[in-house]
Amino acid sequence: TDKCKEVKKLLCSNLITMKYRKTTTLALTLGIARGFQHGFRPPAAQSFHLQKQTARWSTTGDTVTGTKFEESDETKNPERRPGHQVRGMKEVDEATAKRQERVRSHQESCQRLTWAEEIRTMMAQKSGFAVLSTFSTNEDIFGYPVGSVVGFATDDEGRPIFCFSGMSSHTKNLDKDGRAALTVTEPDFVGAADARCVLTGDIERISGKEDEALRASYLKSHPNAFWVQFGDFAMYRMTQIKDISFVGGFARAGSITADEYFKAQIDPLVDFFAPVAEHMNADHQDSLKSYVETLVGTAPVASAQMKRLDRFGFDVRVVDKESGSTGVLRVPFPEPIVDRAAVKTAFIQLSKQVQEAKEQKEQV
Repeated sequence: TDKCKEVKKLLCSNLITMKYRKTTTLALTLGIARGFQHGFRPPAAQSFHLQKQTARWSTTGDTVTGTKFEESDETKNPERRPGHQVRGMKEVDEATAKRQERVRSHQESCQRLTWAEEIRTMMAQKSGFAVLSTFSTNEDIFGYPVGSVVGFATDDEGRPIFCFSGMSSHTKNLDKDGRAALTVTEPDFVGAADARCVLTGDIERISGKEDEALRASYLKSHPNAFWVQFGDFAMYRMTQIKDISFVGGFARAGSITADEYFKAQIDPLVDFFAPVAEHMNADHQDSLKSYVETLVGTAPVASAQMKRLDRFGFDVRVVDKESGSTGVLRVPFPEPIVDRAAVKTAFIQLSKQVQEAKEQKEQV
């Protein structure tokens, strides 16, 4: 019958999705069959919901960092957000699985900036550029969202500020409709494992005395932006921030309120990151590799590059030596640091920890 065909089609779909979960598949099969005995006919939305929940039962994780693509532990995933359905990844041996679990446990225990602090610090980056989305006033695509790569800075409260030419399409769009979204990435952004945020709100043109003050602020962030003093350039600001969404990498996604954002502090090491990272990546590759291999507990890595630094530690982009897989790992400092002088001391302490760990391993 048509009803039996529908049952068969739905069961086949779920059997494929859950081929590694025989017990769960059998229970779901019996449950659906019993439902049809009582005249139950699930709509398409409910069928899709079953498949979405299936992805949560996967235990597949990132092979480098141990990060799970889903989290079934409700204490860590209170919103019960479904994970990703991952196919084609090889099974790992028991020793590798245990190492991945140790790495994941280590990463979860690392102290990090709050999301609000991380976003506020990301917005304070020097010479920042981002994607600004506005509503087009071009009659051919009127009302469609269009993106523009623009320079940005922030005022004292953290609100994004811009210096726009009157001839730019995004300027014309904003003068008609100030609703916009600004997508900002961390300075060393490469891909999905890196941080980005989207600020959505209302942008308006600033005039009078405040215009001059904002031009000075913009020049501090973009010292080579000579056009700031051009007469046909004007200052704009996202005066009202309606929404802030954030993705900090795998398994780190959500949103904060504008109030949380405004109250957050910029990390004190934001101005030191670039020179410190340049020095470590150029002259201390072996040290960075030893930090992740010995202190974090990864398998041997082919390379390790510092990509972010804050008072609690730093993030390293690594390449697994055997597989070539990439990932981002956190290395915590022994204690929080708040000035550049303490950075060198922190790295010396980490190197001592590496040496001590190696000596203890040799004694076992």
